[in-house]
Amino acid sequence: MKRNNSYISRIVLSLGLLWVAVSLSSANAADNAAENRIFVKGQVLSQATGSPVFGASVKAGKTSVFTNEEGRFELVIQTINDVLVVTEENFIAREYPLRGRQDVVIELYPKMFGESYKSIELPGGKVKNSQMVSAAKTVDLGLNQAVSVDELFQSSLGGDIRSVSRSGLPGIGSLVFIRGLNSLNAKAQPLLVVDGVIWNDIADVQSIFEGFQSNILMNIDVNDIESVTVLKDGTALYGSKAANGVINIKTKRGQSPVTKIDLRIMAGMVTEPGKLPMMNADQYRVYASELLQTVNQSTLQTPQFLDFLVENPANPIYNTYHNVTEWNDEVYQRGITQGYNISVNGGDQKALYHFSLGYTGNKGIVQTTSMERISSRFNADINVVDNLSIGMNVGFANINRGMMDDGVNLYTSPTYMAYVKSPFLSPYSFTSLGYKAKDYADADLFGIGNPSSFIQGSQNNYKEYRFNIGFMPVYTINKHWSLSTLFDYNLNKFLEDYFSPMHGSYPRELEGYGMSENTVKNQLIRTTSVFDDTRLNYRLNKKSFDLKALLGWRYMTNYLEADYIEAHNSGTDNNTTVGNYDFLQTDGLNNRTKTVSTYANVDFNYLNRYFVNAALSVDGSSRFGKETKGGFQLFGHSFALFPGLNAAWLISSESFMKNVRFFDYLKLRAGFDVTGNDGIQDYATKAYFVTRRYMDQANGVILSNLANEELQWETTSRLHAGLDMALLNESLLLNVDVYDATTDDLLTLRSLNQIAGVDYYWSNEGKLSNRGFEVSAEAKLVNTKNFQWSLAASIGHYRNLIEELPEGRYINNAYGAEILTEVGQAAGVFWGYKTQGVYSSEAEALANPMAIVNDNGSLTYFKAGDVIFEDFEQDGILDEKDKQIIGDPNPDFYGNISTKFSYKKWTLNTLFTYSYGNEVYNYLRSQLESGKDFG
Repeated sequence: MKRNNSYISRIVLSLGLLWVAVSLSSANAADNAAENRIFVKGQVLSQATGSPVFGASVKAGKTSVFTNEEGRFELVIQTINDVLVVTEENFIAREYPLRGRQDVVIELYPKMFGESYKSIELPGGKVKNSQMVSAAKTVDLGLNQAVSVDELFQSSLGGDIRSVSRSGLPGIGSLVFIRGLNSLNAKAQPLLVVDGVIWNDIADVQSIFEGFQSNILMNIDVNDIESVTVLKDGTALYGSKAANGVINIKTKRGQSPVTKIDLRIMAGMVTEPGKLPMMNADQYRVYASELLQTVNQSTLQTPQFLDFLVENPANPIYNTYHNVTEWNDEVYQRGITQGYNISVNGGDQKALYHFSLGYTGNKGIVQTTSMERISSRFNADINVVDNLSIGMNVGFANINRGMMDDGVNLYTSPTYMAYVKSPFLSPYSFTSLGYKAKDYADADLFGIGNPSSFIQGSQNNYKEYRFNIGFMPVYTINKHWSLSTLFDYNLNKFLEDYFSPMHGSYPRELEGYGMSENTVKNQLIRTTSVFDDTRLNYRLNKKSFDLKALLGWRYMTNYLEADYIEAHNSGTDNNTTVGNYDFLQTDGLNNRTKTVSTYANVDFNYLNRYFVNAALSVDGSSRFGKETKGGFQLFGHSFALFPGLNAAWLISSESFMKNVRFFDYLKLRAGFDVTGNDGIQDYATKAYFVTRRYMDQANGVILSNLANEELQWETTSRLHAGLDMALLNESLLLNVDVYDATTDDLLTLRSLNQIAGVDYYWSNEGKLSNRGFEVSAEAKLVNTKNFQWSLAASIGHYRNLIEELPEGRYINNAYGAEILTEVGQAAGVFWGYKTQGVYSSEAEALANPMAIVNDNGSLTYFKAGDVIFEDFEQDGILDEKDKQIIGDPNPDFYGNISTKFSYKKWTLNTLFTYSYGNEVYNYLRSQLESGKDFG
């Protein structure tokens, strides 16, 4: 990464030189101390009461003792700068640096405050967080009502990651951004690793239900998860898949031969969404009558079109148009979630196992929508012989949903129909004499469907199945060497059935086909993955250092098959399956990708104070072109190199910190990683044709993509540094991180001449940077025998900047909004006209004339009631030259604030999350306030 005068680079270089000097000094001290036995003594107390803690374990290296009734202990240590690890089942663990002291008093906090020192699952294995060289955070998995684990990301990691829920649908998942946005067109979500196996989300195929996307994390019951670690840097081991960070999930395994049965029951309620301020029936009648001025005059000649203006109660039609209906009440309901999970954990000296069976059910907030999940998991660890063990993972999940289209769709989204439907209409029909009937009314004469009837007539189902089985034999060659291989096979199947009825909906025009009265759609998706990760591990543990190294080979193949069919006008709402109907459309995918990676990782721990990690990954993929400019070519294929170097210095364990009582824990981290993004479309490097159907009469093929064998992965280079602190007898915890990242070879679309047969082709010609910081703090405010109170807060910030594009800029359209991508700007900014209010009178409009140019060259001037647009060019004409950047979706900062109270056995948690400074495009509001859907 080339960036002149980078402040982070200077800091890392200076601290690196200081680290080397102190390391050499400490090495001499360690050698001298090893010649003599050194004792340390002390007392372990409860911080809340000051009373001694009996039976606490005090450990230094491989030596440990227990405290006596007075909380006292005496222990042999290796050096005067050792770190004591103190644990007791009723208190959180504490790591206490001696700093040359040989008589100490250690105070422990109760479990309510949460563990500060724990082991973290990293790509190279489990590591104590006090010895980590990278930035990693764990998700709090305490008592919760989460249907999917990603629902806990924002509450646990508010300032460490940016998490945005896709919708209010239970388990639909979240968009997760770790340290900014690192890609424009490739995958921007973090890599998901479960029990060492890479899981692929199904992002290549769109659901047939509007507003819905499958969430692969729904296949794991939160109760089956042991830990979730979010790795923000130090991920070079995953090479071309790790540019967006890594989420590492470990499921529960057998812990003890003692059989333990655990039953967990969860119940929750979700209230109906808040109502927007809408017009009542009388107000809407006046509004509708005024809108008649804009309706085509031929429409007004329809006798029934003016029936809503009839004011004579004796007229039979009067009751049809004089109702008071809150349509949101007809669509929404109170949602209820319930969950049950039973697990058995046990075994013997030969094998340990964990088995679980869970059920989660949800009644959605939109009527007839629902979700049911049945999941089961069996994990076992078997000691075959003394030097050979086998781990086994088996998982199964079945998810069923009752669905409805969601979003702004006048024809098939009942929630949107409820917003635009006239409040003076009733869900029910009326007889010719004006009496209300029991059957639902059809679509009204304004062209708006009946959401109540549409919901009852729709038949939309989503089914998902996932099965995986994995084995991991581990052969211990000797005390230094071991060999393992992790093999996993998984099968995912998705089945979607869609039927929108004739009754209760309004016919719509399908461009290129004709009028559609109802729709039948089906989609079947099947994915299979085979994964293998083989590792040769080496470990050398001495008094003064610990060396761990591994050499690995990872192989993964994915097969995706998708089949889609759609038809219209089944003739009756009784025909709900695809048949020989109108406008038959089919589509599908049949993709296979392969990835291979050879990697190495070395962890070096010197005196438990100086830590270094070096990693290198060499990746090849069927998605890479064969003539890439980056990496190297071997055997007719392209391979990418991804190195990483990270280091940490535990300053609080140094002798010169002996009299610095303010800091209980102080660690400095710094490093540099190169990672990649292989989220290229399958076969994007190849030229291929696709089939098209014309006028519902004939089939043909057209060129869809041009070959580009130079197409390759995106490369993200990240320089980072961090500081971890515990202050004031560990009553205050503080973490600070800064980073500077650049993504080169950005995947972009370059435009082509029309004679090429396609409009664009893929290339690597962009550059993007992200710069930011993350800060989190936790304070133990009150700690007494019966009452505890803690307060935590976090804040994150990133600055996103596009530095290079092949053509400088381009504009995309999404839901009526224009999205600008331009060099010198942040990614995804909104492009359009700035407004300055509304012309309140004709005099104001004449005083500040503004006009638009019509196709024939004439001018149409704005008048009273029209929106005032900023005349950026100051020429009195509103055109494309007056458009500006009107919003930025990237927040200035984001995070959370939480507090926790505990009184005896009662605990209360409160959480506040925030995102400030980012603009949001409200598409729903733009459609409602435009009066576009008159009804």
